[in-house]
Amino acid sequence: MRRFFTEPENIKNDIAELIEDAGHIKKVLRMEIGDRIIVFDGSGFQYECELVEIENKVCRAKIIGKEESTSEPETKVYLFQGLPKSGKMETIIQKAVELGVYEVVPVIMDRCVLKLDEKAKTDKTKRWQKVAVEAVKQCGRGLVPKVHTPVKFSEAVKMLKELDLAFMPYEEMGHSGQRGLKELLKDFNGKDVGFIVGPEGGFSDAEVTLAKENKISTIGLGSRILRTETAGSTVISIIMYELDEI
Repeated sequence: MRRFFTEPENIKNDIAELIEDAGHIKKVLRMEIGDRIIVFDGSGFQYECELVEIENKVCRAKIIGKEESTSEPETKVYLFQGLPKSGKMETIIQKAVELGVYEVVPVIMDRCVLKLDEKAKTDKTKRWQKVAVEAVKQCGRGLVPKVHTPVKFSEAVKMLKELDLAFMPYEEMGHSGQRGLKELLKDFNGKDVGFIVGPEGGFSDAEVTLAKENKISTIGLGSRILRTETAGSTVISIIMYELDEI
């Protein structure tokens, strides 16, 4: 069955209203009254529904059944991503959501090429959140990860310190013999894991120093340096595997 997202406030009295996808349902999918669909509201639940009204601006579906999503990992993974160039952020968010990320925090860092004013931050965040919703539709999750408004590196460090485990993959660690991610996760028994990925130019010396001063571990990811758009997905995959989520 097709899956559609709606805000929680659009589900009431056993009726789910679909607004954003109404035109798509009617004009593209050409669905009909009585067709069965799955509706989720991003809170971890999904509803089996039957379409009872199809219009250009809103479709309504009667709720037949409700169940809690079983596709969410137990470990909450937070990706703090240094702002990359061009449209890379959308791909990063899409893949992170598919792999099970809990939240994505875009981070403004010393070597970020992309510069955003306040309006651009708001517009980009709305777009990125929509990408997260679309990824959830595709991969069958019931929870929509939150995409934060971009924060400064110092604020990201404060947020990371609140988690059970926080680390940063650092390219200078690749050949140094320091511990890798597998070893870092070996004895972990918490619930929250956060990590920060640098932009194309990597971390500045000041950022590395600040992270270490705040007890954020630096780890290597092997002998090869990964692109910023590759690192996040790689780390999330390893976390899910090592913590028995896959």
